[in-house]
Amino acid sequence: MREVSLSNCEKDFLQKVVTEGRRLDGRNYNESRKLDISFGSEYGSCIVSLGETKVLAQVSCEVVQPKQIRPNEGILYINVEISPMAAPQFEINRPTDLTVYLNRLLEKCYKDSKCIDLESLCIVVEEKVWSLRVDIKILNHAGNLIECASIATLTSLAHFKRPDVTRSGDKVIIHTLAEKDPIPTVLYHYPVCLTFAIFGNDILLLDPNFIEESVCTSSTEEGGNRGGILVVGMNQYKELCLLNLTGAAIYNSNIVHKALLSASERCKEVVDIVKKIIFEDDNLRQKRIKKNFSNIITTDHILSLTKRDLSICLKNYSVDDIKNQEDEEMENDEDVKPEPSKYDVVPSLPQTAEIVAQQGASSWIDISSGSDED
Repeated sequence: MREVSLSNCEKDFLQKVVTEGRRLDGRNYNESRKLDISFGSEYGSCIVSLGETKVLAQVSCEVVQPKQIRPNEGILYINVEISPMAAPQFEINRPTDLTVYLNRLLEKCYKDSKCIDLESLCIVVEEKVWSLRVDIKILNHAGNLIECASIATLTSLAHFKRPDVTRSGDKVIIHTLAEKDPIPTVLYHYPVCLTFAIFGNDILLLDPNFIEESVCTSSTEEGGNRGGILVVGMNQYKELCLLNLTGAAIYNSNIVHKALLSASERCKEVVDIVKKIIFEDDNLRQKRIKKNFSNIITTDHILSLTKRDLSICLKNYSVDDIKNQEDEEMENDEDVKPEPSKYDVVPSLPQTAEIVAQQGASSWIDISSGSDED
C-alpha cells in the first residue's frame, strides 16, 4: 500500500502557519511532545511514547564466539522492525528505506560512539563473550521515529542486566536471577538522537510530527533547498556523537549551529528523565513490586470493558405472549383500509375525458361527445 501524500494546499497551509510562528498542535518551535517511559516485567524491556509515536524495545543476550579482530570485546547488534501496526503503508518482513535509515543511524550513535563498555562483556578471551541484541518494534508511526527509537534503545540498554557467570576450569556456568544478582550494563555516556525539521532555510522545529516531516521531505525532493531533516546525536556532556544533514542544513551552517545549541539542552533533559525513571524502577523491584506493561493501561482505555458501562437488561417474555401479539396485529391490519394512490385507475363514463388542472385548485372538466352548441 502506498503512503498517502499531502496535497499542495496542505503543504502551503502548513508552511504559512509555521512562518507565522505557530504549529498545528499548538507547540512552540523548541517544544517537544510529552515523553512517557514504562518498563516490562523483564530487564531491558520498555515502551517509549513520544506524543502518539510509540516504540517497543527489548534487549536479549547470549554467549557467542567473539570476532577475530576484537577477541576481548562483546558484540552489540541493533535490529529495527516496522510492521503494518505502525502505519498501513508498511508490509510484514519487507524492509523499507526507513528501516535501513533507522538501523544505520542507531548503529552509528551507539556502536561507533563507544558508549557501551564492550570489554566488560568478555567471558573468556577468544572463546566466549556476551552478545547483546536490541530489538526495536515500531508500534505507531506519528513522526520523529529516530528520536523515539533512540530513547527506547538507550533506556533498554541502561535498564538491562545480564546474568552472572562463573568459570570452573573449561566450563562456564550461567547463574539464574535466583542464584546471583544480575550485572548491569556499563555505559560510558548516554547519547540521544534529536530530530529537527527545517522550514524556509532558517526555521527549526524540534520534534516534528508526521505532517511536518512529510512537508520537509517533499520540499527537499522537489529540487529546492527550502526544507530538510536534521538529526543530531548528543550526550549529556554536550559531546556530538552523530550528525545527519539533508536539504537546507547542507548549505546553511548557521542552522546547524542553532540546532546544536538547542540539542544540548534537550539531551541533558532526556538523560535526566531516563536516569530518574530507571532509579524509581529499581526501587520498586527491590520492594518485590510486580512490574508489567498492564500498568500503563488506565481506566480510560478500558471503559468499554467495565460492568457499569455495559449494563444490559433483557425483558422476560413467553411464547404465548408473542403469538397473541401477532394475532392482534393481523386483525388490525384487516380493519385498516388501504389509502388511495395517485396511480389508481378511475373509471369514467363512455366517450368522456377527465382532465385534472395542474395549476391552482383541482377541478374537473367534462367534455361531452354530443353536438356543439352555437
